[in-house]
Amino acid sequence: MKTFKTIKFSVIIAFAVVSFFASSCEKDDNEQIVITQDITFSGRMTVDQLDGTNYTVNGVQIKIEPATSGNILTIEMLQVSFSPKMPVKLDMKIQEVMYYSSSKKIIISGNNIIPIAMGGEFPAYTITNLSGEIENGSITLSMMCGNYPLTYSGTLQL
Repeated sequence: MKTFKTIKFSVIIAFAVVSFFASSCEKDDNEQIVITQDITFSGRMTVDQLDGTNYTVNGVQIKIEPATSGNILTIEMLQVSFSPKMPVKLDMKIQEVMYYSSSKKIIISGNNIIPIAMGGEFPAYTITNLSGEIENGSITLSMMCGNYPLTYSGTLQL
């Protein structure tokens, strides 16, 4: 009887030890980066003008704003123009952007998002195929802004 209790206790201890190490490894591999506050990047934006030319602007700032819950964020492009013919610069918000992360980078994605600028929606410039990454203090984004392909790469501003 004593041997059975000892074996049973040993099996329980062994199972607990294996479970502990398995969960520790799983936690390390799956530990996520969570965006808890606004972060700002400065970099280069390029917009294909659909006429064989690209409009490239350096020093474009974007702000990443986390939602209060979930893996959702807002990307705000600050004082930006998308064409040399554009008469004003504006702030454009892309809301309800999804993100997920690993211990090394954040993956950003979104589709069919109507941007907000100058106090209203701009459905003609609906954001599609939004994808990007934040890693090691840098961000890259690509998307369609209406019919216009747009790319952005920047570095974290402290």
